[in-house]
Amino acid sequence: MASGYSGKENPDLEESIDVQLQNLIKLIRTKYISSSQSYKPMDLGRKAQFFTLDVITKIAFGEAFGDLERDEDMYKYIQSTEEMLVVIILFSTVPLLSWLISFEWVAKMAFPSGQEATGVGRLIAVAQELIGKRFGSKAVSRQDMIESFIRHGLKEDELISESLLQILAGSDTTATTIRATMLYLMSHPSTYRKLQEEIDEAVRSGRASSPIVKSSEAQELPYLQAVIKEGMRVWPAVTGLMTKVVPPEGDTVVVDGKHMFLPGGTNVGYCAWGVHHRKDVFGEDADAFRPERWLEAKGDKLAYMHKTADLAFGWGKYQCLGKNIAWMELNKVFFELLRNFDFAIVDPTKPWKSENLGLWRQSEEWVEITDRLTS
Repeated sequence: MASGYSGKENPDLEESIDVQLQNLIKLIRTKYISSSQSYKPMDLGRKAQFFTLDVITKIAFGEAFGDLERDEDMYKYIQSTEEMLVVIILFSTVPLLSWLISFEWVAKMAFPSGQEATGVGRLIAVAQELIGKRFGSKAVSRQDMIESFIRHGLKEDELISESLLQILAGSDTTATTIRATMLYLMSHPSTYRKLQEEIDEAVRSGRASSPIVKSSEAQELPYLQAVIKEGMRVWPAVTGLMTKVVPPEGDTVVVDGKHMFLPGGTNVGYCAWGVHHRKDVFGEDADAFRPERWLEAKGDKLAYMHKTADLAFGWGKYQCLGKNIAWMELNKVFFELLRNFDFAIVDPTKPWKSENLGLWRQSEEWVEITDRLTS
């Protein structure tokens, strides 16, 4: 599936993201611009997930949910996944529960069937319908991610399963990074201004001349890259253990300079919050949001920071296939939000509702927005 995720066989990948980002900008500008005469707060927590859901459903199915165009949680998908999140995390963390759902009759009792009118069940039905159009005598053919998967041998049921996983893993995690990084930016005025100045200079100099910044252009902005890295580091989007199993023959690893043998079958977990706040890796101020650390570090120190931070996407054969897509979304969304608008937290004493379950349940990140381009 790597070719499809990389965009090499999906020439419309970046354009798909651009369209949804334009929808987000349009939604903000038409409904949520505040002024001295009109106060229109917006829940950035919800809109961030509207954006990531529309992106990933467009990529996964060839059709976006349409949350941004309708400004609502279509099919109550977000509501349903938030309600199911505890169950999902439990089943993915506890080996006995994972084993139980290998029995079809248990799985049918525990999870939606695809017959439901809303929520995850509705999503299953949508996946079955849209993926089904790619098979049979009148199969629809498009040059996109699904076509790449089919060309590389995925079967219809595998495609349905993968598309559902894409949506949960690809929308929720990226939305968390957008919410958290925007909150840190709004809470650090000097960082906010410095990033906005870099964005404005890129526009003035013609280094970002398109209506929506190209991913390749955004990658050339050092402070933007530092902000994104720092946002993902200081607030990892996935904090569940995400255990991996040691091979039957066991393995020897190096921990703090010492060789340690791990018996076969051992579950090895990863404490994301601890790893990404390690002072010996990121400095004594590792608990602080300070993008400059990524510009100050050099050589082996910087390489070790990058290697540690990349664990947020997994490692080796377990690395997130959607990493390229996530980076493309993040490069574009922070650039365009700060180019077009100014953001302020409505109530600094209650900036959001945030609950950790291995993944994050976040909402009510109320912000006040003013339009930079028309003010």
